[in-house]
Amino acid sequence: MSELIINALNKSYTIDKEKHVVLRELSLSVDCQNITIVLGKSGCGKTTLLRLISGLEKPDSGTITTPPALKLGMMFQEARLMPWLTCYQNIVFGLPPHFNQAKITELIKTVGLTGFEEAYPARLSGGMQQRTALARTLALESQLILMDEPFAALDYFTRVSMQQELLRIKKLASTGIIFVTHNIDEALTLGDSILVMSQGTIAKKIILPANQNRDILSAPFIAYKRAILASMQIH
Repeated sequence: MSELIINALNKSYTIDKEKHVVLRELSLSVDCQNITIVLGKSGCGKTTLLRLISGLEKPDSGTITTPPALKLGMMFQEARLMPWLTCYQNIVFGLPPHFNQAKITELIKTVGLTGFEEAYPARLSGGMQQRTALARTLALESQLILMDEPFAALDYFTRVSMQQELLRIKKLASTGIIFVTHNIDEALTLGDSILVMSQGTIAKKIILPANQNRDILSAPFIAYKRAILASMQIH
């Protein structure tokens, strides 16, 4: 089995004695070898869904079934690097003492950080910090990476560059990704499939053609965008 399967997931929070429903009978399946985009407006439950998949929180009801022995990794909006450790030390943090140094060197090359191994986070750009966080996740041999709007805080040009980097690294590392965003262009650029969330459930699923040129200004992709906006009830 290479699918993560979610069935009838419900989650709510109580704030000031008032119940707020976040997820409602949410069901979906995710191919753990592809890039699956979870797209939706702020507050629709995207981050809660990732936290439930990762095990950071428990659902009120419903089930999450993952492939046997699947190793999950997680990236957040912030790189969450330890400022007192170098780029290299952040990447290898948490690895066993006798880790494969040659493999880490190759990984650093893959994410484009060669020459910055001894730099501290304060000396790295926002994009380089996120590449360090991605390398740290990959170093742990994560087979499915949960990414919670990891490029949201980056400027437009760095964000576009990081999107292309992620696609390149995905091909080299052969790892699956569940990527949360509220940016439709980003979803269309990165996704093998797009799950549109609205009011705590999946409003629409779009499967994007393999090997298609990702020109988001082309007629097919404009049609995808219109379908997404319609499913989110945005006109």
